[in-house]
Amino acid sequence: MSARVDPRVFAVILVSVALCTYQLNWGLPNGNDSWAADALGPLTVLSIVRRSIAPWNSGWFYFKYPLGWPLLLALSYAPYLGVLFITGQWRHPAATYPYGFTRPEHALYVLAMLGRCVNVACIATTVALTYGIGRRVFDRTTGVLAAWIVATAYPLIYYAHTSNLDASYLMWLVMALWAACVASDSERRGPYVVLGIAAAMAVSTKEQGFAFLLPLPLMLVVRARHSASSMLPPRRRWWFAVWNPGTRAGLLAALMVMTIANNVVLNPSGFLRRIRYLSGARFADVNARLAPVEFAWFKGWAKEWQYLTQWYDMTESTFGPVLFAVVMLGVAYVAWRRRAGLWLLAPALAQYYLSLRTLDLITLRYTMPLSVVAALCGAALCADAWATRRSWFPRVAVAAVCGLSLARGVELDRLLRTDSRYQAETWMQTNIAAGSRVEFYQKPTYLPRLGRFTADWIPLDRRTIEGSQERRPDAIVLSSAAKKGITHRWNPDWRQGHTLLVVAPPAKELLQALEQEQLPYRIAARFSQHPWLLRPRITSLCPEITVLRRRS
Repeated sequence: MSARVDPRVFAVILVSVALCTYQLNWGLPNGNDSWAADALGPLTVLSIVRRSIAPWNSGWFYFKYPLGWPLLLALSYAPYLGVLFITGQWRHPAATYPYGFTRPEHALYVLAMLGRCVNVACIATTVALTYGIGRRVFDRTTGVLAAWIVATAYPLIYYAHTSNLDASYLMWLVMALWAACVASDSERRGPYVVLGIAAAMAVSTKEQGFAFLLPLPLMLVVRARHSASSMLPPRRRWWFAVWNPGTRAGLLAALMVMTIANNVVLNPSGFLRRIRYLSGARFADVNARLAPVEFAWFKGWAKEWQYLTQWYDMTESTFGPVLFAVVMLGVAYVAWRRRAGLWLLAPALAQYYLSLRTLDLITLRYTMPLSVVAALCGAALCADAWATRRSWFPRVAVAAVCGLSLARGVELDRLLRTDSRYQAETWMQTNIAAGSRVEFYQKPTYLPRLGRFTADWIPLDRRTIEGSQERRPDAIVLSSAAKKGITHRWNPDWRQGHTLLVVAPPAKELLQALEQEQLPYRIAARFSQHPWLLRPRITSLCPEITVLRRRS
């Protein structure tokens, strides 16, 4: 196989960067908030890093994610923060507004954009690595087509517009798969080192990726066992396969990166406490709900069907019905026609069975590593169809599929540009006086920016009809996204009743009264979007915004 890189892949990477950078400032500036659920704001990142690093061995840990992604974001912030410090614009950091900045809104905007630029780089790297896997496992045409499908998949484009960890997490997993494929055909230590670094960063970004990584070293050991010299006795072959120079170098790299990315040297007790927390231990100083994680070899036919249905819903949303059919045919094609498909299907199946099934709800971002594998399989089928010269139809069909995939990616950018929250902001600026009291019950993530008004977030215990009549706000803003957040609270321990949310009846009565206009508030305006090609399964995308005004 020639080592020359197909020039078409550079065009695909440019398309990916264009799709990911258009409307990159979506929803900004917005202080430390974002329109993307679970995004890490600049102040959150700086707080995590300060509490993790500043006091030695404090035992503190961030309950939600490992430190890999916050540390990577902090590194991207460092040059800009250094310039602000030198120029006197950030000399005395503080936990309250203006946080030590002389121009806080501008500084937070720049930091948020830096974080998004990191994610753009992660997605572009993922596209390039997808090409590398396709070229090595199959051929160049497969690599180019797989890279195109991944570059135009709307979830990847969306997460490039955020500071969520999912783009980085996906990149490290795909990099580990690429390095394992290279290591399987090489005796050099370099691919093993890259595999160790990528695997360590993946689990240091989100531990959920352990299952995807698990088959890779096992398959490398089997491969090394078969390639070992026949002069060695059988036991020595196995020992050589497990403990050769490549595996030693990869393991050392993984341990070093794990130590750095999890701040083990400066805060070893925090690292150990997080491991205990993930295993189910409860700590008095950690006020967080217990995540719904539970593994069983078999959870019953009803539950297993629920997981498969959720996976189908998310994957079909990622690709659309036409491309979904293509990639599923590709999975069957690779499983039955190509031994090399084992390198793709084994990690994907392990990720589904050992990781996704442990969660009570499979969301779209959890399925992105599986979608990259599916794209590679679909590309292999399309590449063989493209090579058929007996008829013009296969090439036309492949070109049509690629065009449809691009159109879906372009529509994602259109939805970001015409976000219903922009429409609501424009209407409110025209129709509601500045400084008016606006009441809301959901996270700012799902709502228009209310900075020019006196905006009040009302806690759950005060969301009652009587409370609303006492407060008498000038307007109330509701979002269709995460609507149960208005009427429900998180169950601190999901095992009690096996439910994630617990209803608050007074809040439910208030919401019903508002929607039916039974209170002295009328629905003044509604703003929504109607996708043409996409069926979004991302909560932060395309919410309907309802603005209610108090009757005069």
